Formats: sequence, C-alpha cells, structure tokens
Amino acid sequence: MDKKMLDRTAAQAAQRTQQYWYTDGIAELVMGGFFVLLGLYFGVQALLPEDSFLGSMLGPALLLVVVGGGMLGRRLIGKLKERLTYPRTGYVAYRQPSNRRRWLTAALAFGMALLVSVLFARSPASQQWIPAISGLLIGVFWMYYAHRLEVVRLYVMAAISAVAGAAITLSGMAESIGLPLYYVVMGSLLVISGGITLWVYLRRTRDLLREEARS
Repeated sequence: MDKKMLDRTAAQAAQRTQQYWYTDGIAELVMGGFFVLLGLYFGVQALLPEDSFLGSMLGPALLLVVVGGGMLGRRLIGKLKERLTYPRTGYVAYRQPSNRRRWLTAALAFGMALLVSVLFARSPASQQWIPAISGLLIGVFWMYYAHRLEVVRLYVMAAISAVAGAAITLSGMAESIGLPLYYVVMGSLLVISGGITLWVYLRRTRDLLREEARS
C-alpha cells in the first residue's frame, strides 16, 4: 500500500470519527438551545435603556454568555452522549484541544459576538445588516463542516442560515427585533433538526442497546 493510499485511508477514518459526533443530533440540540438563549440575550439588551443598571451590565456579561455557554454546552453534550450514544454504538475518544486553542476559540467567538453587540447598540446605519451578516457567517461555519464531514443536513442548515439572515434584513423590520429573531429562529430550527436526528438514531439503535443488555 503506497503512501497516498495510506493517507487517504487515514483521512477517511478521521472523517468517520468526526461524523460520529453529529450522528445523534445532540450537538445540534445543545447548540440550538444556546442560540435561543443568545437571541433572548440580544432581545433583552435591545429593550433595556442603555443608561439603566441592568442595561449597562449586559455588555460585560456577553463574555460570560459566550464563553460560559460554550463550556457548559460541551459538558452537556458529553453527558448526553455518555447516557444515550456510547452505550448503543460505542465510545470514541476525541482529541482534546489544547488550552491555547480553547482560549483562541473563545477569544474569536467573543470578538465576533462583541462586534455584533456593539454594532447593534451603537451604529443605527449598520443595525439593519447585522442579521444578514450573522446568517452569512454562521452559514459559512455550517458549510465548512458540511463539506468536511459530508453531512447533508448541515448543508441545509447553512443555506437556511444565510437565507434567514438575508430575509430578516430585507424585511425592513425594526432593528431591535432582527438579530434576536434570527438567533431564536435558527436556534429553534437546530433544536428541531437535532431532535429529529436523535429520535431517528434512538429508534435505529434500540436493538443494539437490547443486545448489549442481554450480553
């Protein structure tokens, strides 16, 4: 077996391992819940006066929402997989990211969220385009993973994200509603997609769990 074939086999094995992370829909369920919470956060931020005590506290709280939500979400995904996925189709040990990579990811996520928040609060001319920009950025994120993992439903989520963001922007609705609405809509769709995927996965693998219980 030549080096190219070995590299191809290794790449396919790595792809299957990464696909396994999305096979049960749990990651989408948790991310969808986080998106809904983020939409509620932006909605409350838009409704509160900037000079109020609570309104002034929401800006710094964004770091806690993004970083804390990401950490808690990953722990929740792990716990749900331990309970629902690994007993049925086995455990896969994923390579843990280094502390440097975690902090870099958190910093990038916080920077993007902070930029959107600042534009949303300070620049009336830019507010109208924030849902479209958010939809495009998140759509690119899903498109990247859809192409990398060859998971069809992620292509669908990428397209919906871009279309939803553009539609909200072009509708001309009030700026204070557009961004929260985008995150709530996308979060709800992710919850639905993840829930259906999990339901199908549990039905498909219930016999495997029974056989494991008998052995």
